[in-house]
Amino acid sequence: MRINSSLVQSLFSSVFTFLPRLRKPRNFFLYILPFSIVLGRFIPPSYSSTLNEIGVSLVQLIAFPAIPLVLSAVMISIANIFGSETRSNSDRIRFGTRFVVSLLVAILFASSLALLLSLYQSPGILSPSAKLSIGRFMLDVTDIRIGAVSTVAQVNDIWFSRLIPSNIFADASDGQTLKVITGSVIAGLAIARLRSDSTQPLLTLLRSVNTTSVQVLSIVLNLAPLVLICLISAAISTINAEIVVALLNFTICVFLTAIASLGISRLVFRRFTSTSERSGISVNPVDSVFLLSLSTGSSMTAYPLLFDTLTGMGRDESEVEASASLSLLIARLGNVSYNVIAILFALNLYDVSITPVRVVEVIALGAITGISAAGLTGVATVPTITVALLYFQVPAPPILVLLLAIDPILTLPRAATTGVLAMAIAVVSSYKSPSQKDLKAAASAV
Repeated sequence: MRINSSLVQSLFSSVFTFLPRLRKPRNFFLYILPFSIVLGRFIPPSYSSTLNEIGVSLVQLIAFPAIPLVLSAVMISIANIFGSETRSNSDRIRFGTRFVVSLLVAILFASSLALLLSLYQSPGILSPSAKLSIGRFMLDVTDIRIGAVSTVAQVNDIWFSRLIPSNIFADASDGQTLKVITGSVIAGLAIARLRSDSTQPLLTLLRSVNTTSVQVLSIVLNLAPLVLICLISAAISTINAEIVVALLNFTICVFLTAIASLGISRLVFRRFTSTSERSGISVNPVDSVFLLSLSTGSSMTAYPLLFDTLTGMGRDESEVEASASLSLLIARLGNVSYNVIAILFALNLYDVSITPVRVVEVIALGAITGISAAGLTGVATVPTITVALLYFQVPAPPILVLLLAIDPILTLPRAATTGVLAMAIAVVSSYKSPSQKDLKAAASAV
């Protein structure tokens, strides 16, 4: 039977026209989320693994252009900031100071916000029925417990063995993101110290990689609604309903942190942008960054939108590239807030008293362990809280079992928190580039 090529093209065109519409916030809550929940409740458990594999594969497809996109941006931006002859030392100091201060403030904000919401929601303070459901769950998932314990052994090497690069191409192929980040920063500084005529071919190549990655990412992002449907349906189908109820306060805290971060980032965007910069924008772009990160479970997919928005407003390209890429890759603020909530959950679960000194310790350890998750994705980020649990002398394996059980759902708001706070950092750090009119006025004044 012959297939009409025009019919196939029309079908694909209709699908790729329809899917981007589902990425709007209104359609997510009205259509995608209810459909995914209903589908997850009615599909047989045997199909859930297939849906999860499809969802994970689509996430990998979406993430693969995001890595070279952001890492090439790191090298280009650092080379431009520290090697540009047109940029004065005062400009470099100004950008570095604003970026470091805004990054530290964002880390403190994320950890403090998560702590306040946790104190209000009291995750880990469970009813007798919730404790009984957790006990049943623990007895039924000894294989998960073994996996969690084996994962704990990998936590101690997060900082050093994952930080020092060996071969940037081999590290990239092995998924050693932290090593690639370190190598990209060092390479950017090296490019900045060389003559511009000798580094121009390399920068041109990096620009080509960056532009191509943006184009590939814009194509594969159309699959984001399908990712949500597959992952949420699979999670609803497999996660024990009793565990969801028992950990309801913990889940609410994570989602509330993401929503509160969205609200604060919206305020930062309005406060640190002028009316003229926002004149060409019909909606607050922070909303789009939030939904894009939420729908893909990866904050790095929001980089093109973040970059295009700020550079379209006239912000300096190099400063936007550096602040956005470094905050997305290194300061994973969603992991910081998540780890604070998880630590307080564990302390409440084991009836550890919460004192003012312990509150400060929770904030500090949550921030440290959250940042240590840079380069890790998905469930691999969960065991980073082990260091904090051992510090408070709380048994780690049972906590990790519970967190790993519901992590497929919580990965989404964690990425959304990282995305919107990274945009807030980029807005505060970047500087508006002078227009041609301003440059002519300055030249005439001289």
